[in-house]
Amino acid sequence: MLPQVKREFNYQEIHQISQIFSRIIDAKSPFTGSHSRGISEKTGFICQFYEFDDVTYWKMRIAADLHDLGKLAIPNSILDKPSGLTRKEFQIIQSHPFYTRKILERIDGFEDITDWAANHHEKLDGSGYPYGLDKNDLDFNSRILACVDIYQALTEDRPYRKGMSHKDAIKIMNNMAAEGLIEPSVTEDMDSIFRDSD
Repeated sequence: MLPQVKREFNYQEIHQISQIFSRIIDAKSPFTGSHSRGISEKTGFICQFYEFDDVTYWKMRIAADLHDLGKLAIPNSILDKPSGLTRKEFQIIQSHPFYTRKILERIDGFEDITDWAANHHEKLDGSGYPYGLDKNDLDFNSRILACVDIYQALTEDRPYRKGMSHKDAIKIMNNMAAEGLIEPSVTEDMDSIFRDSD
């Protein structure tokens, strides 16, 4: 039984809470030590580049903090498996954005945040997961988070490999954009925003 208590916070205040959750999410696996935090910081830079208003800025930062919230429902035996995943295990990992959506959609005022956070593995050609959404379903902010997630994953160190350089990561992303998987304009803008970060 849950108490029927309601409190209202502005999105900047909620971001202070979502940062705590992002640390919990990242701490679940040694493979993702600062993944959510890195995505949130980079998303902030991109929002400033696009001159988003304050409310959208903080909502995007919250979505970035919480995008992998559904990974808390995935067993560590699968997340941290050193060898290749079976088809069944891969399907379980692919379910994490679904759980992210199911958790966040229960919060009033999180409608946009829920979509942006849960759509980060969707692709513009409909080949992503968990819902197979395509360019007609994915708004610009969803496309931003999808691109930042890929960039962060490629450039961060993992226990089993060194992070890629900015140049190599952007090359892969440009190829993905050319194949119609991710937003070309965001990839191009990320190249100019993060070019000096190596």
